[in-house]
Amino acid sequence: MSSFLARRLEVLSDTIFGVAMTMPIYSLPLPGRSVAEAAWYPTLQPLLRPIAVLGCSFLFSGIFWFSHHRRLSLTDAKSRRYLFVTFAFLFLVVLLPVPTMLYSRDGTTPWIAALYSGYFALVAGVNECLWLATISAAPARPWRMAIGPGILAIVFLLATAVSIVSPIGGAILWLAAILAPLADARATHRPL
Repeated sequence: MSSFLARRLEVLSDTIFGVAMTMPIYSLPLPGRSVAEAAWYPTLQPLLRPIAVLGCSFLFSGIFWFSHHRRLSLTDAKSRRYLFVTFAFLFLVVLLPVPTMLYSRDGTTPWIAALYSGYFALVAGVNECLWLATISAAPARPWRMAIGPGILAIVFLLATAVSIVSPIGGAILWLAAILAPLADARATHRPL
């Protein structure tokens, strides 16, 4: 990939991640005009779940953004196929507000919880495929760098399966997503 094209892809991906990560904030159910006379807890209580979901989506997207930039720094793939798969990955990132907004409204419904986890499983799977393509094209073939993204894909696949039966159980499994960057840093001997 030419350095110009790589730089343009980096700028495009930063823009896409930035918009997708901030867009769900606009769906927060803000209180009405009589906020001044209402008690603080009943006023803010409906915002707790949507803000927690927004925080999770922001964290997971940040992990994908970091992984994407690490991958771009190694990319020497010149094929159009790699570019189209990268665009598919970025398109999935554009879709982030949809599962985030749905889950923030009703995360206790199994199909919505599975959709939310499944969305991140799909993004993680495409991310892992891009990592494997990048590593196979790299001269040094640093296979260890695919461990963290692979763990992320497995965590979200498991969370999707569990969410079908227990939406809360799937959400608890998301905590394991924090292990992916830790495992990646340990395997590649790089700081977080």
